[in-house]
Amino acid sequence: MTDFAILIPKIGDEPPQRKRKSEFPGSSSSAAPIHKVECDSWDDEDYIDPAVEKEYWRQVLESDGFDVDRFALPDGGIYPYIFRDKYDYPYDIALFSRLGLHCYNLQKGTNLRLIAINKYNDEMLGRLFQYYITLEAMDTSNNSLCNFQTCVCQDFTPKDSSFMVQTELSRLKVPAGPRTTFIGPQRRWKDDAVDDSYKGKLPSWLTEQELSNKRGQFYELQESDWQGNEWLHMYAEFALYSKFFAYGNDLRHFLPLEMKKIIVQTQENREASPHMILKANNAIFYISFKGNGDPSGTPMEYQAIVRRTMDGMPGHICLEVDCLAYKSC
Repeated sequence: MTDFAILIPKIGDEPPQRKRKSEFPGSSSSAAPIHKVECDSWDDEDYIDPAVEKEYWRQVLESDGFDVDRFALPDGGIYPYIFRDKYDYPYDIALFSRLGLHCYNLQKGTNLRLIAINKYNDEMLGRLFQYYITLEAMDTSNNSLCNFQTCVCQDFTPKDSSFMVQTELSRLKVPAGPRTTFIGPQRRWKDDAVDDSYKGKLPSWLTEQELSNKRGQFYELQESDWQGNEWLHMYAEFALYSKFFAYGNDLRHFLPLEMKKIIVQTQENREASPHMILKANNAIFYISFKGNGDPSGTPMEYQAIVRRTMDGMPGHICLEVDCLAYKSC
């Protein structure tokens, strides 16, 4: 029997430098076939013990990437982090967790809220970063707790916006073990299923003339509308994060954000109540806000354009973000 040397880093430890030998296009990840290295091609950098590689892919397949030990692979692979304190977690991982819960709530009609984060795994796929997060949530309708999993991918250089984040899985926790079906097809985004009206470059900030000419497409939310929908604040937080992600946990110092105005553009539910308009699968949110102080050191206000799209697959939501800053009066 082969012995596996498996190390689990704790948050706060610096991970070793990981070489990335290959890049995978797109945001969907599927298990690659095990690569058997021939004896005459071995070298110190590329060689992987076939038994170790087989064990790695077994864990990936049987947990969908959420429960994977640390393996020293040439391309890095999935890398695990476990929190010493599940209530003390990085700001960005909390944002991604809230997005996964938001997707689930929209699709299931629930109201799950983030309580704690047990662990997360990360993986670099070319220019994309993918996170497999295991968390605890509370159903506010009955105060019951549940375990939840979400797989989130972020891209800082997307084609049509300044920043993009999307979920590939958003679900109640599934126990690890042999799978009867391969999860890959469920994770892949179906771009063809997204309404063409919500593709291409993000629009510019609205002008008064546009609001007047296309009045039927726009709805300005009242303060009472956004107070009951915490996820609107999350959209603004993603906009701030897209500009100042290098600040990491320090972004918490500038919360809560002060919302100034929110306008929703959608072709769905246009004659419905604000409650139904906010449930549209595809919509563009024009959000002006300011922080509690500002990372730049100068009082600033922001105009964020956030396009939300869904492809009809369970657990899928995508946010594309542009964010402009200007000095506050």
